[in-house]
Amino acid sequence: MTEPRRRGRPVELDGARVSAVALDLFVEHGYDAVTMDDVARASGHSRRTVFRHFPTKSSLVWASADGFVDALRAQLAAVDPAVPAMDAIRQAYVRASAVPEQHWELARRRLRLIGANPALLADGVERFHGVDGIIAQAVVERQGVAPDSLDAAVVGGAVVLCAHNAAVWWAHHGEGQPGEAIDAALRRLNAGFAAV
Repeated sequence: MTEPRRRGRPVELDGARVSAVALDLFVEHGYDAVTMDDVARASGHSRRTVFRHFPTKSSLVWASADGFVDALRAQLAAVDPAVPAMDAIRQAYVRASAVPEQHWELARRRLRLIGANPALLADGVERFHGVDGIIAQAVVERQGVAPDSLDAAVVGGAVVLCAHNAAVWWAHHGEGQPGEAIDAALRRLNAGFAAV
């Protein structure tokens, strides 16, 4: 069944509200059981309108991460070039991952859902594609390692996975800003790289 054509301007959609409605449905009924039609009905929008803003179901969960790659790149560029690579990466990653306090509970719910759903996690890997390359480039530039070295090849993926796992841990157990857990985890990772 198709939505009837309407004249005039497209319907305005509050993406954050629709994403929050979807998250409520996913938590209550299970991610796999909820359809985009369910989200459209619960948010008071047509299926077409929701799809125009959220092309996939997983984008309803990951929408808050849009712009992270650009934020990380900008934060890395702002760190003094004299700061060692892993310290610069940690500082930039924590700043780019900042969540305003009024959104902490929503972030906790979203991260718990992602941590419990392999399909959502896999989509996140796609969304964060490029982050590992930015991190590897920082190591090449700041530490002088060869672009084709093992360190350059593995550090990006290690940082992304470490930070993600720290964020999911924070969602279940942590207090305060989620960046505190990411900072602590990346300091431990840095200690491991420094020992090599």
